[in-house]
Amino acid sequence: MRIVFYCVNGSGVGHLTRLVALAKWMRRYLKLLGHPAELVFLTSSEETSLLFRENLPSFKLPSKTAIGGSDFDKLTYLALAKQWVWHSLTLLRPDLLVVDSFPRGAFGELTSALDLVKKKAFVYRHMKSEMAARPDFQAMVALYDRIVLPEDAGRHAELLPPAVASRVSRVGPIVLRERAEVLGRAEARRQLGVSADGPVILLTAGGGGDATAPARLGLLVEHLRRLGEVVVAAGPLYRGPRPDAAAGVVWLTEPTLSTLLPAFDVAVSAAGYNTFHELMLARVPSVFLPQEKVADAQDARARVAVEKGAAALMPALPDALLVEAISRAVAHYLVPAHAAAAREAAASVAAESAASVAALELLGLVLTPAERDLAR
Repeated sequence: MRIVFYCVNGSGVGHLTRLVALAKWMRRYLKLLGHPAELVFLTSSEETSLLFRENLPSFKLPSKTAIGGSDFDKLTYLALAKQWVWHSLTLLRPDLLVVDSFPRGAFGELTSALDLVKKKAFVYRHMKSEMAARPDFQAMVALYDRIVLPEDAGRHAELLPPAVASRVSRVGPIVLRERAEVLGRAEARRQLGVSADGPVILLTAGGGGDATAPARLGLLVEHLRRLGEVVVAAGPLYRGPRPDAAAGVVWLTEPTLSTLLPAFDVAVSAAGYNTFHELMLARVPSVFLPQEKVADAQDARARVAVEKGAAALMPALPDALLVEAISRAVAHYLVPAHAAAAREAAASVAAESAASVAALELLGLVLTPAERDLAR
C-alpha cells in the first residue's frame, strides 16, 4: 500500500510535523495488519531531517521562503514546482494522498493533480476565516474523500461546504510525541544540563523561521535569565544570531524539545499549532506571543488557553513594555500555587494526542471494515 503525504512549509514546520505524527501511526497499523507500507513525503519544508530521523523517505522542493531569499526566478520556480508535483504523483500513483492545511497546495499545484490518486484526505487545521472562506479553498476541500479536523469540539468553527458534512471527522489535536514518549522532569533536566531544582524557563520561537524571531529572542533572553535558567529553543529553521554564551542560558539545537517539556516551569513561546498543543499536553504554564501568519490564527489559539487559566497572552507593545509584561507573567507562574492552577487548567485545553485516532480515520479510506476494527 502506497501513501503519499504532501505538505508545504515556509517559516515553520507545523504541517510537516503533524503529517509525520500521522505517518508513524499509519505505519504501525499497517504493520499490524500485515500490509507492506510504502509511506513517502512530497514536501517543500526545509526541515526534512525530521523525516530522516523517523525513517520516512521524502522528495523535496525548495520552499517559497528559500526561493524568496534567493535570486532564482520566481515564475520559473512556480512552473517547475507545478510540473514536479504533477509528474511525481503520476509516477507514484498512491493509494492514498494526505494533504495538510492547504487543499490546493501553496500556489495551486494540486488543482490538476488530485485526479491522479485513488483516494485523497485533507487535514484541515483551523485557519483565519478570510483564508478559509475563499471560493477556491472551499471548492478544493469538496474534492477530498475524507476531511480530518485536528481540533477539539467547540474550539473553532471551521468553514466547510455543506456537501462534505458526511466526510468530516473531528479528532482533537495531533502532535508528534505521545505522552509515553515524553521524559520525566528529572531526566529531562539531566539531559538539558540544567538545575535539578531551580526555576527553568523555556524561550522558543516555534519553528524558528519567522522574521521576528532573532530580535524577539535577543530581546528576551537577558531579562528572563534574571528569573531563572533559560533554555533557548530557536527552532530548526532559525537562521539568526545566537545570544552570547552566558551563565544560566542553554541553547538547544537538538530536535527533541517535545520530549523535554516536563523540564520547564514556564514557557515563553509563539502560539503555533504544534508548540501550543505540546505545551498544553505537557502541562507547562505558558506566556504566548502570537506570530502574525498568512493563514494561522495564533492569537485565537492562545486565547483558548488564556480563557481556561493555563496561559497568559501578550498584546502588541513597545519593546520595553513587552519585556516588563512578560517578566511579570513569568514571575507569576514561578509561584507554586499559580503554576499548579495553570497546570490543572492545561489538562482541559489538551488532554491527549489524537494522532492514533486520526490515522485510523484516514486509513478507513483504504482498509476493509474488518481491518479497521482490528486496528482499532
